[in-house]
Amino acid sequence: MLRAYFLSKFVQMQNPMKKEDKNMVNEPSEVYLTNSPEAERLKKDVFRPDMEKLQLFTKMLRTNALLKKAIITHK
Repeated sequence: MLRAYFLSKFVQMQNPMKKEDKNMVNEPSEVYLTNSPEAERLKKDVFRPDMEKLQLFTKMLRTNALLKKAIITHK
């Protein structure tokens, strides 16, 4: 985040002749990260025992196979 901010400041210093619009808001272009529920779940899943990971993986494969066979009709 800080890297992008300092990089933008460096570019501004390199181009002092560049005219800036006074109506523009000059905020650093930072990436704001949020803790999504999926990220929290993945962090928790990393530390699961191997057997539990295998069971979840096979459950996912069975669900995928079931959904591939499903015939979905909509209007």
